Amino acid sequence: MNIDKSMFWNLRRTLTHNMLINVIVGNRGGGKSYGAKEYAIDNFIKRGEQFGYIRRYKDDIKESSIQFFKDIEHQYPDYEFKVDGKYFYIRLKPADENEKWTDEDIAGYQFILSTANNKKSISYPKITLLIYDEFLLDKSGNQRYLNNEPIALLNLYETIARPGTDHPRVVMFMLANALSITNPFFLYWDLKMPEKQDKNGKWIWKHPTRPILVEDVRNEKFIDTKRNTEFGRLIEGTTYSNYSIDNKFLLDNDTFVEKKSPKARFYFTFVYKDNKFGVWADFTAGMLYVSKQIDPSYPLIYSITMKDHKPNMMFLKNKNKSNHFKVFLEAYQMGTLRFESINIKNICYEVIKLALSC
Repeated sequence: MNIDKSMFWNLRRTLTHNMLINVIVGNRGGGKSYGAKEYAIDNFIKRGEQFGYIRRYKDDIKESSIQFFKDIEHQYPDYEFKVDGKYFYIRLKPADENEKWTDEDIAGYQFILSTANNKKSISYPKITLLIYDEFLLDKSGNQRYLNNEPIALLNLYETIARPGTDHPRVVMFMLANALSITNPFFLYWDLKMPEKQDKNGKWIWKHPTRPILVEDVRNEKFIDTKRNTEFGRLIEGTTYSNYSIDNKFLLDNDTFVEKKSPKARFYFTFVYKDNKFGVWADFTAGMLYVSKQIDPSYPLIYSITMKDHKPNMMFLKNKNKSNHFKVFLEAYQMGTLRFESINIKNICYEVIKLALSC
């Protein structure tokens, strides 16, 4: 069956933006992993450059690496592929099928992010591409993000790329389905999803000061094709269709998301996971709003966890003894609490859950 490749994400087009880190979020089946593997294979065959394939946990990489080449090796009938231990091998098919594989055939390496700190003394002089696959998690599952996961990823990147040395430039692609914008990486780098198409019809947002882009992989031809399949008709009109076909974030919605009113006045600050949030009150309308905007001159600051607690903050030990926070929780329970963004809303739900338990 002939497949129209123009429907799928093209890594080479993204590379033209010359960013160091490329965050690629797209609908399922949009060709993110396939496109990254295709580029990695071509890069090794044509230039001898290697790649690194990153997953969060050992079980993740064990399951994915076994099948790593299975869906793409048919494109390279003159080559053979092998995965053995932490190595990915590629070579031209030899005349003697019993010929042993050598180090010259190593095209890539596997990296487990949760244990990557153990590899600091190892060098990878030929790696020029990193692929962090499925970097976003579905929180309904059993897996969790690592503590300080962006730092762990940056440590691994520095171990491999050796910035400041003669090591060739290493470009990283972070690939995921559209699950939630409230995740450690978007928060750490203050990333945003693109809101409009560029001149080439691509949905790309570039960080104003860092060499990072976020691409929302949308292709109307692919969306229409997938919508018209049996599976597309099965999920039509559901939230899963929004996620799987239309690339809308599965775990996010804009209920209770609203900009604060002009009459709102500053009420208090709270700190959670090193982020400050301002709570604003419009008592005329009976509404509270949570914003990233704060009034630094206002002295009342709550810390939600012991890790966030610093001098001149009030640690939230008992919600019933903290009048301002009690009003905040009551507003949530009565449906009069609003959030200025989906990100703020998702974070506040974590805060509310913690506060209600204390």
